[in-house]
Amino acid sequence: MSIWYARQTTAYFTATILKSLNVLLTQLDLCSGIGAGFPVAGIVTEGFELVGLCDLIADREHEYIRDILLQRFPYVSIFHDVRERSHWQLWRGQLPSLISASPPCPPFSLEGKRLGADDPRDCIPAVTDAIAILQPKFAVIENVPGLLTCPIRSGEPPGSYFRNLLRTFDSIGYDAEWVCVSSAYFETPWIGARLLLVATSRRVVQQFNQEPTPWYEQVRGQVQAVGIAGEKSGSQSRIFRGGFRIAEELDRPIGVKSGDPVVRQRRSALGNCLDPRLAAIALHRVLYLDSLIK
Repeated sequence: MSIWYARQTTAYFTATILKSLNVLLTQLDLCSGIGAGFPVAGIVTEGFELVGLCDLIADREHEYIRDILLQRFPYVSIFHDVRERSHWQLWRGQLPSLISASPPCPPFSLEGKRLGADDPRDCIPAVTDAIAILQPKFAVIENVPGLLTCPIRSGEPPGSYFRNLLRTFDSIGYDAEWVCVSSAYFETPWIGARLLLVATSRRVVQQFNQEPTPWYEQVRGQVQAVGIAGEKSGSQSRIFRGGFRIAEELDRPIGVKSGDPVVRQRRSALGNCLDPRLAAIALHRVLYLDSLIK
């Protein structure tokens, strides 16, 4: 814990200095969950000022998540329902330099039905709407690698959802690049791989003073800096399955549902978490691209 607090303190003072020099990139995070992915990574990388968070849906099911966000980010504006366009059309305050988002992955996961755009949980169109309206310099999206091959709808060709997403970015003025990274290469205890996408406004691309280094080369360098996957590999689920049981619960056999909605909401929130170390890969790419502006 002491190392964590030391890093947080260093990040805080570094961010304070950068903010005083007006060089921080402002960050709006969508589909924020409990804020454990891009919001935390933005603090750790020390180059971002979080100006807004947004829940998936404004209903009682997400009260637990909103409470966590309020505790973690008490001075940040929190919006409800990412699909509500008026949030961005009536935006007040400093426009974000970056929009980050972690849309739900069940519509695209190989373990699900892969309904794509027909899945009511698909929030990617809402994310691209916000990007189109606010026109940040950069946008980052993370999801499962299955997004690359998912059909836009049942019966459509494999990969049609992702191709449509790239066309959408092109139509609103952004160039996109993406990588798939295994969590095992970055000292994270969680299993799996993630797709990271960075979209850069073409008005920013036109200001670059040199051709950017390919992203995969930068990721390869980060992997080599961390170590070999076989030496530091992830083997745990995102969801912590241990814990204490109160006296009244001791006669309930393990595996029998408790009926406690908070436990259920907690498990759901943890299951959708993005490891900040993986989120930081995309944010470091954004900082690098921003450094190329003339």
